[in-house]
Amino acid sequence: MYVAIVQNNPTVGALRANAAQVLETLDALAASAYPPDLVVLPSCALTGAPLDGLCHSDAFMAEALDVARLFMEKAPLPTLVGTLLPVPLEEGAGFIGEPEVLFCRDGEGTPLGFIDPPGQWEPLRYTSSVTVSLDGQTVSVLLDGPPEPTDDFTASDIVIVMLAKEYQGTDTMFTASDQLGYLREVARRNDAWVLAVNLVGAQDDVVYDGASVALAPDGSVVEAAGPFVEQVLSFNIGLERRPGNEEGRLVRPLLPYDADWRALGLCIHDYVRKNGFTDVVIGLSGGIDSAVTAALACDALGAGHVHGVLMPGPYSSEGSVLDATALAANLGIETLSLPIDGPLAAFSALYREVLGQEGSFLARQNIQARIRAVHLMQLSNTFGWLLLNTGNKSEAAMGFSTLYGDTAGALAPLGNTYKTDVYGLAHWRNGRSPVIPVEILEKAPSAELYEGQKDQDSLPPYEVLDRILGLHIEDGLGVDQILEYSRQVPDGTALTEDLVATVLDTVRRAEFKRRQEPLAPVLGTLDMGIDRDWPITNGFTDHSRGLVPDGRPEEYLEMVRGWKRPEGWGFLAN
Repeated sequence: MYVAIVQNNPTVGALRANAAQVLETLDALAASAYPPDLVVLPSCALTGAPLDGLCHSDAFMAEALDVARLFMEKAPLPTLVGTLLPVPLEEGAGFIGEPEVLFCRDGEGTPLGFIDPPGQWEPLRYTSSVTVSLDGQTVSVLLDGPPEPTDDFTASDIVIVMLAKEYQGTDTMFTASDQLGYLREVARRNDAWVLAVNLVGAQDDVVYDGASVALAPDGSVVEAAGPFVEQVLSFNIGLERRPGNEEGRLVRPLLPYDADWRALGLCIHDYVRKNGFTDVVIGLSGGIDSAVTAALACDALGAGHVHGVLMPGPYSSEGSVLDATALAANLGIETLSLPIDGPLAAFSALYREVLGQEGSFLARQNIQARIRAVHLMQLSNTFGWLLLNTGNKSEAAMGFSTLYGDTAGALAPLGNTYKTDVYGLAHWRNGRSPVIPVEILEKAPSAELYEGQKDQDSLPPYEVLDRILGLHIEDGLGVDQILEYSRQVPDGTALTEDLVATVLDTVRRAEFKRRQEPLAPVLGTLDMGIDRDWPITNGFTDHSRGLVPDGRPEEYLEMVRGWKRPEGWGFLAN
């Protein structure tokens, strides 16, 4: 049997456009010298994912049904494709959408079964897998994730897993040794071919990593799609394998910063293009965050679609302007210079006249950030450029930002990336080509809103801060647990009760700001604006009670979802 895997990148809701793109691919395969006997696409290949509230829309489900019928009529090859179809609710309560797999063959389609959307609702009809016969082969199709260790597919010749699997770090990818090893075991245990077909692309804050694989019954990899790219794989099933080729094709695992860079770039690309934009605008401060954001955007969109804006103010150092200019030259992007001195002087004069003063020390800092946001939004509105926010997760957690100033923007590529990892991404990117000036990497971070300002005037060193934030935000630990863990896993810097309690209290008080932060891609960590879900009006203040948790903190952390780094906190660890 000749099989093709189509790893596609649909746009959520663009049902007809998604179907047209898939049909175009099928037509090309059908017209090739050796048309495949079966084509397999990922889950949600026609609808895109995640669907969220669209599952409750009668209009969307009606459109999905129309497109499914049209697709089945026009599909020129036997095809497995994921879509959404309406399912009637009990007692005439209407309909709800359920992701479903269609089997299209010779212009006819048969619904195979329903995927259970985790955490949303219980489907009325649920099937974890179905089995069909195709060209003398017994084919089992899994509709709800990879096989369980107890699943028995020994009667099947082929096991197909259709997925919309989110990228949550390199350990979750099929390129990871654990994931690939498990699929090898499934193939060998069942003496069956295993095809794991995954969606690719980005939707808002979610990234699907692709990396689909096909394995022979001996566990060898026959074909492997690239991660974070659309691709079509074609291969034969049932041919004898040559001796000494037990491992088959080499699947290269990605290092964390390599994978994260690709995921963030894909998020920028798909958010910009799928929302009808072509270009982005970024404020270049000469700092690490704007430098990494600009480099990501250039890799994702091309330098011709990225516009940098220099907005020096009364406290901007000459070095910052030179560093931003050097960065832009290295990246090959167009820049504009819009100083804020004039508008700032005009505001100051107005406030002296009306208020009798220029405002508080804090107000005089924040108005500079807000003037810069006005400049950026003026350009966005005038030229149709999408504004990318340059904030990071450490600053967002601590409220170290200005509302309606440096929180402006539609998308914050680094909004769920801690500051130490921003440096890690920068070093990784410079390993490919040195586009970020060394001066940006080495200088102390500063917002430059008053003379001599440094981030460490208001925040602990980022290496210490990020350790506390990671334990608190990602793992849900309080003051006592963080102190106990830090005593058992020292990092060279003592964590005091006062320091930990102050950081956690600052995070609590900054909740109102985070609710107004831009959308940010989630790469296996907790989203500060959605997932954490702490109340804004919140009188709870954590403090040390002298409690020692039962057992070792490491044992507790092993059970916490998302725990990645029990040690080795340096940003260059990769």
